[in-house]
Amino acid sequence: MTRVKRIRLAAAATIAVAALGGVAVGSLPADGAGVVTVADAVDPAGLYNEAQSKFANGDVAGGLAALQKALTLAPADTDALALQAIWADQMEQASVSNAALSRLRVLNPLLATTARNVISGVATAAQIVPDTTPKPVSGRVAIVVLGFGLNANGKMAPELVNRVSAGKAQSEITTAAPIVVTGGAPKNGITEAAAMKTWLVENGVDTGRILTEDKSGSTVANAQNTSEILRAKGIRDIILVTSPNHIRRGAADFGATGLRVVGTLTTATDLSKYLTPLTKDQTRGIRLEATRAARIPATHQPGALPQNLPDPGPGLLTDLGGQVLKQLLDAGSSAIGSGTEG
Repeated sequence: MTRVKRIRLAAAATIAVAALGGVAVGSLPADGAGVVTVADAVDPAGLYNEAQSKFANGDVAGGLAALQKALTLAPADTDALALQAIWADQMEQASVSNAALSRLRVLNPLLATTARNVISGVATAAQIVPDTTPKPVSGRVAIVVLGFGLNANGKMAPELVNRVSAGKAQSEITTAAPIVVTGGAPKNGITEAAAMKTWLVENGVDTGRILTEDKSGSTVANAQNTSEILRAKGIRDIILVTSPNHIRRGAADFGATGLRVVGTLTTATDLSKYLTPLTKDQTRGIRLEATRAARIPATHQPGALPQNLPDPGPGLLTDLGGQVLKQLLDAGSSAIGSGTEG
């Protein structure tokens, strides 16, 4: 083997090792001048971020293609597997989604459950038809009323009054259920949750039934924070109360956290616009937000190993590096550079 070939093979091995962590490979010595830097092109983190960008821009097929490349390089990246399962479901690629979930159950069972929660939560949310009539729900359940921006003086806007009024009506049907009022975003020193609690108490609801979540500034945070409060109390089932234009997105976000939306109630605002269930194509936006509610990272840091990797065990990193090295060598001069092998 000539010196040039040895340099090229060493360069490929260096790139393969670097690709595992997405580490950019700098310039090689003068004898390796024909070798081009390709670590960025095979950086799993960069491909993961590319996929997330494509999902955010509505290019689901392109996002899945980028994820597949990332998983070829880092097959134990559990975040990428979770996204593959979730977005393959969007494209109705059941075999791809199920294969990703099966792999994920081995590597990270908890994240596999989270991915299934996102998939089922979006499917459930898509079928919700807004309804203004409270209905009885059996079992241990909580009523969750979502906040709405306060006026500058800290007073509730009319739509927030509508939401909390609907929550009170539901509480009169499910009399044992606690009521969670959720929303931060203080105005004039008053949070949405505090304003709703005050209204409920003034309108005859026992203060002991009311739980406040007053730190969130978004529906995603509403879901994440409320799920922690209810999980601590051993409650998983909720009746979600909000506006017709918000109920499906809210249900998907709460479902992604592991809560089960077993009932919904909405205000009457613009009700007629939302009486048709969503098609699969129309769920892209709520699916994207649900992945955020599930705490699946929006980005991975270039140059770092993927998060949530399992204990590698004997040979795993070697196997991964070998896959990258083989791809680079198989690519020939386009990846390694030209030179006389002799």
